[in-house]
Amino acid sequence: MFFMIGVILSIHPASIIVGEHTQLSHLSRWTRWNGYLIFILTLFIVDVLITNGIYAAFYDVYGNLSSLSELTFDPMALFFSESFQIGVVVVFALVLLQALGLVDLAHGERNLSFHYDQLHQGKDQPSWMERYMVHTKGTLGSGMVGLLYMLRMTMRTMWSYIICLIWFKFIAILTNVLLSPVINRLMHVELMTSTHIILDPYVATYLIAGFLWGYVALHYDIDKAYNLANSTVIAIISRLTVILGAVIFIGLALAIIMVPVTWGVVVDTLTNL
Repeated sequence: MFFMIGVILSIHPASIIVGEHTQLSHLSRWTRWNGYLIFILTLFIVDVLITNGIYAAFYDVYGNLSSLSELTFDPMALFFSESFQIGVVVVFALVLLQALGLVDLAHGERNLSFHYDQLHQGKDQPSWMERYMVHTKGTLGSGMVGLLYMLRMTMRTMWSYIICLIWFKFIAILTNVLLSPVINRLMHVELMTSTHIILDPYVATYLIAGFLWGYVALHYDIDKAYNLANSTVIAIISRLTVILGAVIFIGLALAIIMVPVTWGVVVDTLTNL
């Protein structure tokens, strides 16, 4: 699912604006797809290392829930606090308003168009990525820098999707590390820090893989990409994904506030299961 969301985002108008300036048309099919595979495999390895590092850090602090009283500062208590969850509601309310088109906080597409107009008129200096892609067009290095350039230049436009993605990854990691010891205890697994994948935490890799796949596969024929971008269905689906994510995260935060769900309640529940 996240891969397909990434593909849809690759034909967002802002993505196509950036894609026109990556020298993709000068790359052979072999070079394009080799660069893509190397980039995504590297990204996945980094994502796995970061995720496993977070797992290890969590178990180091929260491996024994009965000793939490010894902590002078408990980040999880802050996470389940009412003030923090109110902040979450505010952030995702802004995400929701952005997705509905009621506000435009980042002015992403406008800034991209202005940037490239300034470059074409010689009023602005190209970045090192833009210079590298021009000077090494047709090479594997140019293709891989083009992939990184696509991610960097579209971040401002895609900020609402990025926030939803980061928050989903955080919730997935939190769910896995909190419930895995309970599952291990019920299954009589000796290694209590063995982590089960209840929610997949590698969503960032899947979405970026889809986004860059769409760029490599569709931006080579820029006219085809523009025709797809003009599809009403594509536009609706891309908005619905972030709207649905924002609504779910707002609902989760409100549930924590209203029930209320505190870190103490969570700890008591998990230790008694």
